[in-house]
Amino acid sequence: MLIKKRTAKPSSRGIYLQDNELKETQFKPGEKYRWVLDPKNKKIIILPKSTEGNVVSKRKRKEEIFPVIDIRKKEVLSIFKEVDYLQIEIFEDRILVEGYVKDEDIESTFTKVGKNVSHITHFLKVNKKASISIARDQLRMAAGDISQDWIHSTVTSLSESTGQLVSMADTAPLKELEVPLQIGSLFSGAGMMDYAFIQEGFDIAYAIEQDPDAAETYRENIGDHVQVRDITKVNKASLPTVPILIGGSPCQGFSNSNRITNYLDNPNNVLVREYIKTVKENPNVQIFVLENVPQLLTAGNGQFVEEIKQELSDFIIDAKVLDAADYGASMHRKRAFLVGSKVGKIEWPEPIVRTYQTVRDAFRGIHGLLPNQQDVSIPKEETRKRMSFVPPGGNIHDIPKDIRPKGTHSTMYRRLEWDKPACSIVNFRKAVIMPPDENRILSVREAARLFGIDDSFVFKGRLSKMQQQVANGVPQPLGRAIAREVKKAILRFHVRMKNMFRRKEANISTN
Repeated sequence: MLIKKRTAKPSSRGIYLQDNELKETQFKPGEKYRWVLDPKNKKIIILPKSTEGNVVSKRKRKEEIFPVIDIRKKEVLSIFKEVDYLQIEIFEDRILVEGYVKDEDIESTFTKVGKNVSHITHFLKVNKKASISIARDQLRMAAGDISQDWIHSTVTSLSESTGQLVSMADTAPLKELEVPLQIGSLFSGAGMMDYAFIQEGFDIAYAIEQDPDAAETYRENIGDHVQVRDITKVNKASLPTVPILIGGSPCQGFSNSNRITNYLDNPNNVLVREYIKTVKENPNVQIFVLENVPQLLTAGNGQFVEEIKQELSDFIIDAKVLDAADYGASMHRKRAFLVGSKVGKIEWPEPIVRTYQTVRDAFRGIHGLLPNQQDVSIPKEETRKRMSFVPPGGNIHDIPKDIRPKGTHSTMYRRLEWDKPACSIVNFRKAVIMPPDENRILSVREAARLFGIDDSFVFKGRLSKMQQQVANGVPQPLGRAIAREVKKAILRFHVRMKNMFRRKEANISTN
């Protein structure tokens, strides 16, 4: 979880961190730490270390002890030459320090010096020197569909060009270089799917969201890397290199009567097309996760999905509808996921709960001082009267006909029940979704609780926009379950790569 984010001026003395927030991390006085450098991209990752390493110093201020991290090594200083400022992100288990250059050109707002290395070919190029070795955990960051023939030809060409054996011997222990994989996020909204991936150890390189209110929420909780832009006007090839792309592109063109020729040609689905275009124009994307409504998978008896598979035929693509309640959310919310991979099949997460979480579970401990709890739409007197007729579990059909509103869909005027999961939370102001025992609409915080988002995640913007931000989000338990399966697939890929190199070494040593 991101604890603090700030900028700092580069210093010729080194990196000196004494933020109060370090007390909330694993970097306490006397603890060991290490760092991993990415000189090419001006980035240093500081990680806890249980054995020998650098020691977190301490500084006393007004009888209180504060942790201090002081790094003055030449190799660290050298990577931040010629940068305009540093961005420091403090997490519980890691600290990221990235160098940035200022650029007023809006098209180059993504010119981020601190991009993670994202493809194994980058590692091969970086380590191309007198003795070439590939740290085993660096392969953890690699997310390429690299065949055995490709590996063989690359290793052979590197060996021939340097006169040295490409070896995995004498490299760092398996846990030594824990570097999160990096993601590009489209249609990011308030960042609820991004936040779920971050909780599982991923790093977000960039995010694109058109709505400024949603971007304000994203910036408040996740980071300044979100850009308020129209994806249809973004030069896809200019985006930073990342191995993973995630997003929930809106689409409405599901009806056969709305079709022109194919679903992807329907103007209502232009944003799905933009998502696909982004994947295709960034060849280093090795995994993508597309989240959407369940109708995406059923449209045309599966024809819509088949069209997407044809467009991205170089990926292994699977699709499934999952219910957030099966993964620990306090509501039934079914969402479709399309997952594409070049690193091997990504499995679907197994349901993890036997007993569903309830509204009572979600609302436990909630009080008026929590962020967004006072963000509530005040109903008109007529609306309040209608609400009074709806029992727990009831809906618009419980309202007497003489005062019932014109819309009669059963998703309207829903009242939640204490000891059951909530219904799927759409825009709760427009749908008039009520708590179990009050004649009012849900607060923004109550809705966020049903999505499993923690109370430290603060929604920003106009009230109507905050309500829509929550409604558009991915429930955290479900998002995290998907993120874990993506990580597992990459770790399996890492193991295959490691074994491949071992077999090659064995063959070389016996010949």
